[in-house]
Amino acid sequence: MEEDRDCDRRVDLLGGTGLTAKTDALFYLSKDAFKRRLIDDLWKARAATSPKSLAQVMLSDVVLDAVRKEVRRQTGHNAEAKDLSRILREEVLRPESLV
Repeated sequence: MEEDRDCDRRVDLLGGTGLTAKTDALFYLSKDAFKRRLIDDLWKARAATSPKSLAQVMLSDVVLDAVRKEVRRQTGHNAEAKDLSRILREEVLRPESLV
């Protein structure tokens, strides 16, 4: 899988979130956090749950098969995995999240 290094940290210091949330977000820029390489863990978590990564998971054979079975269980319709993939790509998932 291609790595996407886009993991910006934005903290709105004047926004409505509480002081604790702002402090927690800024912690990753502290010397202690850099020593413990916590920013790497944060980046990995963000990369794993990015829209592109999740779209790849949603369109994987294993997930499509599970969706196909669940559609059949709930509706009685036995859809083809390729049709479900097409519907997800064209109607459900955002185009910018597709690889």
